[in-house]
Amino acid sequence: MKKTLWIFIMMIVALPGMQGQQLVEPEQGYDCSVWMSKGDIHNSKGKKISQQGMEMWGDYIFSLMDKGYVNVYSFSKRDSLPLAKFKLASFRDDNHANNASFGVETKPGASFPLLYVTNGKVGSEIEWTCFVESITKKDNRFSSEIAQTIILDGSDWESKGYTAIFGAPAWMADRERGFLWVFSARKRTILSVTKNASENEYVATRFRIPSLSEGNEIRLSGKDILDQVVFPFDVWATQAGSVNDGKIYYCFGFGNKYEITTSRIRVYDTDKRVISNRYELEQEIPEELEDLVVRDGWMYVNTNSPLIYKISMPKTKGKTGDISNCKK
Repeated sequence: MKKTLWIFIMMIVALPGMQGQQLVEPEQGYDCSVWMSKGDIHNSKGKKISQQGMEMWGDYIFSLMDKGYVNVYSFSKRDSLPLAKFKLASFRDDNHANNASFGVETKPGASFPLLYVTNGKVGSEIEWTCFVESITKKDNRFSSEIAQTIILDGSDWESKGYTAIFGAPAWMADRERGFLWVFSARKRTILSVTKNASENEYVATRFRIPSLSEGNEIRLSGKDILDQVVFPFDVWATQAGSVNDGKIYYCFGFGNKYEITTSRIRVYDTDKRVISNRYELEQEIPEELEDLVVRDGWMYVNTNSPLIYKISMPKTKGKTGDISNCKK
């Protein structure tokens, strides 16, 4: 089945308009295993809360859930019981809390760097808004406040020579280089909208990280773009990810629900402007992937289940052909 699926994908990506880069072979010989199991992920009525974004800092794992619930776990102890629970300041029904990314600036008096929270709900009135939250820990209690909101304006992108995105921007900070990346696609990445790979492309757009001194509300438009890379589309169902030293590590898929949208990871090299690594994880991770954190030479993947997986970083370099339609 795995070989058949690989052949099918290679057939659909080798269509006209997709010839800019020869896709590298899927990663082989990597380690992938369950790293920990999260507990207390149900509401007061016993219903499981949808697991979403995840971020780590020091000994703390911040596990975000739909609407903006947060469980905090110990990284070193890997205890299933959370150390604390709190709500994001952006908590609301249509906040999917899809992605979480710590930045570089810390608000005076806060305990952690600013956290950039992606909504991720298509059609929401806050679809284009990034909530920048400041988290404070006092004793064993955590709280958050909105330190800034960033609104993405894509209305002038095409007129300035950039590729427009359909929506649902994922906000990710590259702490090593001090940039803020937005990751999305030209069209929505579900099969009912993108029926063939040749119809779509993934779009990574780089901005500066606005400082708190710039104000409470920031609007980023085409004039603020520092760089944009358009990548080939070879995988459906975007989830979330992170940026580490210029590379975007991103999760896709719904676990083992459907054959075409199984669990996958792609590594997008924004320097070489290619897909540098590809993980096909349909055998290893049957759960829906939700978010990914790069830490200490490993990828930690949150899933829409109690499980967090630990996956070794890429070993292969792969082929790095130019992408003919990238924007510089």
